Amino acid sequence: MEKSIPDSPSYAMSGWIEAAAFVICIGVLSLVYAIGHSFGAHPIAFILYATLASALATLAFTGLGSDAVAIMLHPTSWIVGMAIILIEVFYFMVLAHVSPAHGNLMLRIGIPIAMVSGWLLLRRRAPAFAVAGGVAIVAATAFVIGITSPAARWPMAAFGTLASVFMVVRGFASEFHPWNRTARTVRDKVRVTGIVVLVTSLMSLTLTAVATMAIAAGILPPLQFIPSAAQLLHAPTILLGSLAGGAILTLMMYLNFASVVKITTENLTAMMAFSPVTAWAFQELGVMLGLIAVNRPEPRLIAAMFVFVASVLLIFWAGQRARRVQPV
Repeated sequence: MEKSIPDSPSYAMSGWIEAAAFVICIGVLSLVYAIGHSFGAHPIAFILYATLASALATLAFTGLGSDAVAIMLHPTSWIVGMAIILIEVFYFMVLAHVSPAHGNLMLRIGIPIAMVSGWLLLRRRAPAFAVAGGVAIVAATAFVIGITSPAARWPMAAFGTLASVFMVVRGFASEFHPWNRTARTVRDKVRVTGIVVLVTSLMSLTLTAVATMAIAAGILPPLQFIPSAAQLLHAPTILLGSLAGGAILTLMMYLNFASVVKITTENLTAMMAFSPVTAWAFQELGVMLGLIAVNRPEPRLIAAMFVFVASVLLIFWAGQRARRVQPV
């Protein structure tokens, strides 16, 4: 028997606090990724250690459950799991070229991509004001790309767009994943995600290790996207990657589901509008502590940041307004 969700101000307030903590975690994770770059961590190695540690920490809390094998073997699980890994890989690669505050802005392009994908694939029509917000995000993204230094401009744009695309893939695949759809509690949703990430991370890490050994043996030529044996066994990469996954990614997963249950996905999305601000705040902290060496955002980038925040809030308001005026 399911427990009913309490309808009280304190319950809703705890959801908003969890949503705020989720957005803060995005800033912390961006800083950790930037630190990873500072000591030359390979993106694939770093992220696979992070996602594997996250899955193990999650399942240590929730347990596997009796349906773990069925979940692992379902095709949608592999789509969701690989999308989760690739989001983090490509975001990590964005931060190889620009600062956390700068790179976080590039990922906002995922919002209009999701809106267009929802219309093309599922005929979901966005309200007019939401479309206006999406257009503003596209324009602001183009502006951010334009003011980025020529050496970093196109790598940042390419990796940021790929990360955004896989965010959309993960969203739609999760929506139609049978176990995720039937999960009713935060614990169940976290467990399903942990299983999905565990199997895809283990398989990806195994294939990466095999490719690394093949390159070392001369069977394959050196490939930039495959870590060398030294990069794969680099102790700081293993330690910081495991910390990022076991602590930050795991906490983010819990906060995501916990806040959605209490305040809905729409309200969490509204709160996430402020993630560029938290990325900037933790970037400043990292510079102050000597953990990273990046430039402070220039005034034009800060202005673009506020355009992104306002555009996301406009999309949120438009969605809320459309639901209020829908006929019963």
